[in-house]
This record gives sequence, C-alpha cells and structure tokens, in this order.
Amino acid sequence: MEEEGSVKRSVMMDVLSIYIPSFFNMIGMSIVSPILPIYSRSFGVSYAVASLAISVYAFGRFLADVPVGIAADRWGRRPMMLAGTLILTVMALANANAPNFVWFLFFRFLQGVGSSMWMTTRQTLLADILKPEERGRIMGYFQAFMLLGTSAGPTIGGWVASSYGLSAPFYFYAATGLITTVLTFFLIFEPKNVVHIGGAAHTFAFKDAARLLRNSTYAMACLATFTVFFQRSGIRTNMVPLYGANVLGLDEMAIGTIISYSTLTNLLLTVPMGYAIDLLGRKPVIVFNIIIMAVADVAFIFAGNYWGMAVASAVLGIASAGAGQAPLALAIDAAYNERRGLAMGVYRLIGDMGSMLGPILLSSIADYAGLQMPFYVMAGILIFNALMVAIFAKEVISTRLGKGTGLGASAKSVT
Repeated sequence: MEEEGSVKRSVMMDVLSIYIPSFFNMIGMSIVSPILPIYSRSFGVSYAVASLAISVYAFGRFLADVPVGIAADRWGRRPMMLAGTLILTVMALANANAPNFVWFLFFRFLQGVGSSMWMTTRQTLLADILKPEERGRIMGYFQAFMLLGTSAGPTIGGWVASSYGLSAPFYFYAATGLITTVLTFFLIFEPKNVVHIGGAAHTFAFKDAARLLRNSTYAMACLATFTVFFQRSGIRTNMVPLYGANVLGLDEMAIGTIISYSTLTNLLLTVPMGYAIDLLGRKPVIVFNIIIMAVADVAFIFAGNYWGMAVASAVLGIASAGAGQAPLALAIDAAYNERRGLAMGVYRLIGDMGSMLGPILLSSIADYAGLQMPFYVMAGILIFNALMVAIFAKEVISTRLGKGTGLGASAKSVT
C-alpha cells in the first residue's frame, strides 16, 4: 500500500493490504505443518533425514533473503511479493506429486525461495510505512491475521490428510497460494516515502552485514529471531509431531489440533502483546517470551497424553505471542539509518538460519539420545538467549514507560 500522495493509509486499507494476504499465505503454509515430517517419513527415511524437508525449505529462504532484500530496494516491493506467491503456488503442486524424496526436497527448496520473496519484502514494506510509535501495535494486528491462518491450517491439514491422504494438503496449499497472488496483485502498492539510491548502492558486500551486526541492539534482535525460528522449526514443527506420533501414539488429526492450541493462545495474546511492545518497550517483551518458551519446552517432556501435550502447546502459544513482532520492531528501530531492504534481508537470513539448523540438530539429538532430549537442549538455548538480550540490547524508541536513545524516530527509508 502507498503513503500520502498515492493511496492514503486507513484502517480499511491496512486490513485489505497488510492483513488479508498474510492470512491466506499463512493458512497455506500451516496446512502442511502437521503432516510434513510424517509425509517425509513415508519415503522411507530416518528422523534426521526426514527433517531435511523442513531444513531445505529454510535453506531456500536463507539463500534468497539478502538477494531479495537488495532486489526489493532496486526494483520495488510489489514485484518481489508477486513472484514469491507464484513460486509458492507452483511448488505446492509439485510437492504433492514428487516421485521421490530427492525431488520433494528440491521442490521444498524452491518453495523456500518463494517464501523469502514474499516474507522479506512484506517486512520491508511494513518497515517503510509504519511509524515507530505504532510498530508494535500494527505488527500485533498483522501477526493476529497471520495466526488466524496458522491456527486454522493445522486442523484443516490434519483432517484433509486423514480423509484424502498425506499429499492432499499440498493441493490446498496451492489454492491458498493462488488466492494470495490475486490479493497481492490488486491490493499492494509501492510506498512513496522511500529514498532510492541507484548504482553500486544496490550491491551487497560482507562489510554491509558486518556494519549492521556491529550494532549490538540489531545483533540481539537477530539473535532473538534466530532462536525463535530455531525453536519453531525444530520443536513446534518437527519434534512435537514426532513426539506425539512415536511416543504417545497420536494420529495426524490429534497432532494438528495440538499445534492449533499453541496458535490459538498465541492469537488471543498477540494484539495485547503488540500494545505492550509500544508501551513497555521491545526488550522486556522479548525476554519474557523467550523465558516462557523455555518453560513450555520442558512441559512437553512431562506430557503423558493428548491433554498434557495440549497444555504444553497452549503455554508455548503464550510464549510466542510477542516472539515475532518484538524482535522485528527492535531490528527496525536499530537499523533506522540503513537500507531497509538490506537490513530486513540480513534479519530474515539469520532467522532462516535458525529454521534451517533447528530440525537437523534437534532431530540428530533425537536419533542418538531419544525424543525427549531435544526439548531439554532447546530450553537451555532459550535461557541463554534471554540473558544475552537482557544484557546487550538497548531500547532505541522511547515508550510511555521507558526511555530510549531517541534515535530513528523520524528516519526515512534509504534504499
């Protein structure tokens, strides 16, 4: 959507251009989440190898994040988002018809590239149009619509898989991808409050990333998102379905509803947490969420049945309420004088590194030490992360109950 001088922002335009496309994009992604590790295992591979279906998707995003950010700075946000949704749609159909596990991994990799094109550019666009004092609140609403899709997706996916087979959810994913493409085409426009710099400014050098990461607050925001993505892909998406199926003997439908409990509690709290981010500051919300996330991981170990898993999942949802928007808001605040496409590309790259490594490392631990050990390991990583953010991150934007450095409040986007 555009700023003044083009399409003026309003509540209705925010709903149509920010929230609705995100809803359909996320419902498609989450439809396949309860069956992804089980579908991978149907090719006759081990737990660790099956986890590659999640990791290779993250690897595709990882490789694309920075190039996509640079391309969005050069050619615009909208073209990148449209290309991304088209790739997601086509690759979902390819996933459903993969002849073997190698081809399935290849299609998942390309799907990860498409996801990066949409998500990285979406975050860059949000950074363009949101004022510092509204970032937490608007990102809270944005997260809520994403969670509406995410909460519905696993239950739908579990039911579809139980009724029509393990490959059926991928066809539903393709349908939602097509809807997202249409909505993006008609509802999303280029922002006009962007200062463009041509020529060599649109290239990438490692010194650019190094400069960003020398900013301790930006680096801690990236560390937080790395850990949250590591947790999300390694525990929520991978270990929880495997633990439920192989230790507790739960079916796809039960696993899908368990994951949905996490998303539903997340949904209930994400808007209040967005207000808390603007009221209390980014840093305390990040630390709170990460500590509660560690408690949830330990709770999964002591879940002896469906309802125990459901309670642990609900606690995880509480912990996840601000885990997406608080680090992102902090990263945008800290990178106020940087090219936003590049800053968001590096931020997404580090998060996707967590998504890529989480399933591989935690599944390898499960292969050698059992399905409970990954939850203990993840809890320890989360506590360490909370301490690092508490010590090294600084508030950039002043809030009603906190004083920031005062930087970045009125900076324009530099691309």
